[in-house]
Amino acid sequence: MNLLGLVVEYNPFHNGHKYHLEKSKEITKATHTIAIMSGSFLQRGEPALFDKYTRAEMAVKSGVDLVIELPTLYACQSAEIFSHGAITTLNSINCVNSVCFGSEEGDVEILNTIAEILVKEPAEFKHNLKKFLDDGELFPVARSKALYEYIKTHNLLSLNEDELQKVLNSSNNILGIEYIKSLIRLNSSIKPYTITRVASEYNSSDINSNICSATAIRNYLKDNHNLHFLENVVPQPTFYDINNKIDNNFKPVFDYMFYNTLSSIIIRDFENLHKYFEVNEGIENKIYSNIFTSSNLEELINSTKSKRYTMTKIKRTLNNILLGITKEDVMKVKDLNSVPYIRVLAFNNKGREIIKKIKTSSDIEIITKFSKISHIDDSIFKTFIKYDLKSSNMYNLIYYKYNKNLLKGPMDYYLSPKYLP
Repeated sequence: MNLLGLVVEYNPFHNGHKYHLEKSKEITKATHTIAIMSGSFLQRGEPALFDKYTRAEMAVKSGVDLVIELPTLYACQSAEIFSHGAITTLNSINCVNSVCFGSEEGDVEILNTIAEILVKEPAEFKHNLKKFLDDGELFPVARSKALYEYIKTHNLLSLNEDELQKVLNSSNNILGIEYIKSLIRLNSSIKPYTITRVASEYNSSDINSNICSATAIRNYLKDNHNLHFLENVVPQPTFYDINNKIDNNFKPVFDYMFYNTLSSIIIRDFENLHKYFEVNEGIENKIYSNIFTSSNLEELINSTKSKRYTMTKIKRTLNNILLGITKEDVMKVKDLNSVPYIRVLAFNNKGREIIKKIKTSSDIEIITKFSKISHIDDSIFKTFIKYDLKSSNMYNLIYYKYNKNLLKGPMDYYLSPKYLP
């Protein structure tokens, strides 16, 4: 078995994901694929459009063999924590041969060189970093300059300073560097590969070809009830499943739908907001003040963001408040070198073969029935599970809004992985 790992959100699965999947299989010569996928809430502090089982099913229908859930404590955080959680999950099952990710750069050796410097922190690099920080540069600028000085001095890459800056500022390059940093820190045998992202920028809001960004698709679904235009940009199974969900009154979920709940939490828990992850430097005071003058989530974010706090960082901070993710619990898990379980969302026959392989290569707990986990008495395990359950419950209050008769309670206890033979 040659097992390829993918780190994904599939929100939703589209033609760009299909291209990435097929190209990744080709360059790694993989026989089997496993995707680590975010669950109900995602890395940029947003809810998923559709439930995790449906998104996992879309992926398997389009060629992924096994989809497992990235724990919520990792899925909703910065690139560093998100990437560490995903790579640690892949490494913990002890049978993944490679990981392939999309990047703007497209050259894994460039990303690998940068990652090695950042992990090993040679004395010369640290000296230059301190010098630029002492000169008053913000950390990202100081780090970029220190990297360039080290790379130039040792003739490691043929990049000028502007080219290096572009690499370091591109969304998927950032994730790719973090993936490789985690592989290095874990001393993992998993080999990294990358392919160049095609046709559409990560955050592009336009649909102008058969490959577009997930952002464009989400914006389209927010503003349009006619779905036929999506037929050109998503695989047929995705198009069918989106139509089927909407026809059955499972509407796409967006972050603004949680605004009233979030507002109540901010007002009720003001004195405890500082306990939540990424609530630092008194930003809770600004959030609390702005909640009274904001009519919606967009106004709250725009009135709170600053040069120090980007829109994405604010969204993640608010999401941590919504889900009650504390600094204490993130600190427990952010540097782990293994995870205690994997949670299966969807699989096919090859996925079944992967599960069998995992059972022989690792002693990790494989969760297929949520109701069977209560006997596990481990504090790290319980910390992870607590947030997986909480995030699903928060999400489902909105997702099942028009199907309350189907909401039996905590749905993680009632739903099973999707098997697609």
